[in-house]
Amino acid sequence: MADDRWWRGFDGVILDGLATGSRVLDVGCGDGGLVRRLTEGGLDAVGVDPRAPSLPRLVGVPVEQLESEAGFDAVCSVMALHHAQLDEVVAAISRLLRPRGRLFVYEFAWETYDERAASWLAEHDRSPADNSVAGWWREHGDLHTSTAIRTALGHAFNFQHESARPYLARMVGKHEIEAEEQALIDEGALPPLGRWYLGEAS
Repeated sequence: MADDRWWRGFDGVILDGLATGSRVLDVGCGDGGLVRRLTEGGLDAVGVDPRAPSLPRLVGVPVEQLESEAGFDAVCSVMALHHAQLDEVVAAISRLLRPRGRLFVYEFAWETYDERAASWLAEHDRSPADNSVAGWWREHGDLHTSTAIRTALGHAFNFQHESARPYLARMVGKHEIEAEEQALIDEGALPPLGRWYLGEAS
């Protein structure tokens, strides 16, 4: 069964934002769960990921190597761009999209993790992971920051909507505390590690 913890709720944003039958490319599709969900929702979805399983509608290559005769109406990407070759991936996305194609990205701003986040996570995560700020930076320090991701996307897309979203609750697999995390983000008591970016090709 596909793990939906990262795209849960985001699938509805994509489905609500596109007409039935729209052709959508999921960049960094993982196990293909979101592709399957979007297809079930009436979209013509295809996933691309070097590690994609051998399944219908999934292509096991980097997006930079994907060939397509017909352009896509939209591209989505969930928790994949922070470790991608950003310039090359954004260029590939631009090449594969039709004019005014739509963008749906869910990423995380790992660099905003601080003592508030570490304390909250310690209350809810009983794993042996080192969730200290120093430990977090050791684990994530080689990833692209949210600023780098937004800047790269901004060269090719006009952003129409951005929002701060939960990340920590999903990281530890506790859907039941996501509303609490969102409320604390809204109050300014927790950093907004999750980010939604919705846009349109320039």
